[in-house]
Amino acid sequence: MRKKNIYLIQAGFAFDQSLYFPCAAGALAAYALQDAVIRERYVFKDFIFRREKLDEAAGRMESPFLAGFSCCVWNYEYNKALAKKIKAFHPECLIVFGGHHVTPGGAMLEKEEYVDILVHGEGEETFAQLLAALGTGALNAVNGISYRENGSVVSTPEAGPPALERCPSAYLSGVFDNLIAENRGTDFLAVLETNRGCPYRCSYCDWCAGKTVRFFPMERIKAEIDWLAENKIEYCFCADANFGMYRRDLEIVDYLVEAKRRTGYPKVFRPCYAKNSDDNVFEISRKLNSVEMDKGATLAYQTLSDDALENVNRLNLTLDKFAGLLAKYNAAGIPSYSELILGLPGETYDSFCDGICGLLEAGQHNSISVYHCEMLPNSEMAQPAYIKKHGIRVAKMPFNHIHSAEKDEEVTEYSYLVVGTNTLNGDQWVKANLFSILVQCFHNLGLLRCFAIYQRNENGLKYIDFYRRLLEFAVSAKGTLVYELFERFRKEFENLTDGKWMYRNELFGEGAWFPEEGAFLEILLQYDRFWNEIKAFLDTFHWEDGVYADLAAYQRAIVKRPGTQAVVLTLAYDWYGYFDGVYAGRREAPVIRGNILRIAGNATANWKDYARETVWYGRRRGATLHTSNKGETETEYLDGQTQPDAGAT
Repeated sequence: MRKKNIYLIQAGFAFDQSLYFPCAAGALAAYALQDAVIRERYVFKDFIFRREKLDEAAGRMESPFLAGFSCCVWNYEYNKALAKKIKAFHPECLIVFGGHHVTPGGAMLEKEEYVDILVHGEGEETFAQLLAALGTGALNAVNGISYRENGSVVSTPEAGPPALERCPSAYLSGVFDNLIAENRGTDFLAVLETNRGCPYRCSYCDWCAGKTVRFFPMERIKAEIDWLAENKIEYCFCADANFGMYRRDLEIVDYLVEAKRRTGYPKVFRPCYAKNSDDNVFEISRKLNSVEMDKGATLAYQTLSDDALENVNRLNLTLDKFAGLLAKYNAAGIPSYSELILGLPGETYDSFCDGICGLLEAGQHNSISVYHCEMLPNSEMAQPAYIKKHGIRVAKMPFNHIHSAEKDEEVTEYSYLVVGTNTLNGDQWVKANLFSILVQCFHNLGLLRCFAIYQRNENGLKYIDFYRRLLEFAVSAKGTLVYELFERFRKEFENLTDGKWMYRNELFGEGAWFPEEGAFLEILLQYDRFWNEIKAFLDTFHWEDGVYADLAAYQRAIVKRPGTQAVVLTLAYDWYGYFDGVYAGRREAPVIRGNILRIAGNATANWKDYARETVWYGRRRGATLHTSNKGETETEYLDGQTQPDAGAT
């Protein structure tokens, strides 16, 4: 009997020469190939894992019996286009769609006539059963699929999740061996999955299909880490929804750290930490940070609005506990960062701005990232009743490829972003974006952070008031660089048709930048102009005699810029000690103590290298400030003592 050809497609975007393994497709192949009948009946051909030209991808297929697609937000449109093309080239080929973008039921089959079968939920066991059933024609015996029969759509009962101990590793089973051998110029990125499931029910998320958390065997996980090290895989993303929630995660990290020390690989391990960070997460972060395997610890909040938290089924740490954790991470020299989501139902403009500044009040000066709320098809938020209840308005936007060159794509992918709710209208959404960019650029990236902290601690001016006044300046001070930047951002966010809300300047490289990163880089490029113009804003605050000039000299000098020489400042106040205390959770008044501050130069004269290494790679560890980097500053007190840089954030 002639074997039938199976093609699995999981097309990803390349980052220069880097590309993820098609891990979902690999898991399907590895599971199915355990079955002797499937091995006798089918041949799994090479994975399609790049966004190849449609004609080339479909044209090189050899008599395909079945093409299986793993569908996510970043490849769904490409999958649809390629599936149509395959049907045109090979009309008898069965088209099977599965993955996160496939919703329950058979509605997709009614809309996409070229798709023959849908696989719902976790696909390993269901796909193997489907391949077996295709030999007998008994599709109704396979749970978890939808298909057409006699002109109608049939959906079988929901399939239970597979037992993970029966799921072989795609890495260890050898299904990627040919992929590596035939793509020697590709730097493969890996995904490590140690468990599945999530006990939470955040309404905006479709990460996990079930609340019950199931675990892969520890021996498999360690063997996969060994495989990654042996194959010199530099970057590994952890696909667990809550890494650090379980004690066994510490054992996994110990094994990763040992592999890095022994072989140099993986160089980076990037987990998504447990929602309510605790001692486990702190210890994991400490261990990863000790061998430079992670940028820092995520202390995620998503929103500080009680109404929004209730609407999205989420519970946060108290701000008091959050502040205590921040002080603990800072004292240990571990960078931490926090994340918020703009557009959650129940959030208002005021609550969003208060939330950002609430994190600053709690001590999160290092890094805050704000993401747009995206409508994912399998999330609770995407259900019609939820949309109606909260008045959710969605804009269809071309997918933004952050930190990636502008792509001349044959097929455009789209994001579906929440741009309005019952509590946040369109104008407020735009203004909230501007406030978000402002705080991230001027506080977290560090341009005016010292002024804001001083005014908060010494004059009682809350961060929300400082940055609201700065936003008023940014949108009204015509003729200034800050006005030009924020007027540009305002116009772009008001345009809901193209969604190109990234910043581009070829001087900083071909990649696209988040607006706050683009603004920061543009200000550094015109640094003298910025400081001449921003003085009008800073002059509106009260400053004790002698403080402003001294603090301005310190603030201006500690921002790391490309191609700068070493700086020696003679200061009247011990600003380094003052801010070091603030970051450690101490609020002591600045001390008049004459000192000489020596700041290392930055040999990176190339703007592209600086933008990539310092702003992109280094943002979450505070690399834009010299005072966040060990060995880059030293304070010599004029009373004879010396304070070397402790690497404060």
